Amino acid sequence: MKGAGKKRKARIVSFRIDEDGFTLLETLARQTSCSRGEILRRCLAGVQLKSTIDAQALTEVSRVHANLNRIGGLLKLAIREGVSDPRSYHRLNLELIDSVMDVRKAVNRLAGQR
Repeated sequence: MKGAGKKRKARIVSFRIDEDGFTLLETLARQTSCSRGEILRRCLAGVQLKSTIDAQALTEVSRVHANLNRIGGLLKLAIREGVSDPRSYHRLNLELIDSVMDVRKAVNRLAGQR
């Protein structure tokens, strides 16, 4: 049965909050991918809030790391085998620059910068 064991949410609560409190509530909601109401319910229940942004950023860093490994392998192969087409070098270089920029963005997100 759907929702078995859960209490029905029958009460609506409305209250005023200052701008700092609202900003904090919005930030927590964004970081945890929960609604403001869910944040308040979890706080009342004493449940620890877990950030989903960190997990998303780490997943992105892992993806970019894999791309860097792939590009590095291609560059090593190109140097070892000798590629006569300068466009291939140029394309690999552009891919490497794009990946480095992706890593910087992901690291900045992990550090809390935008």
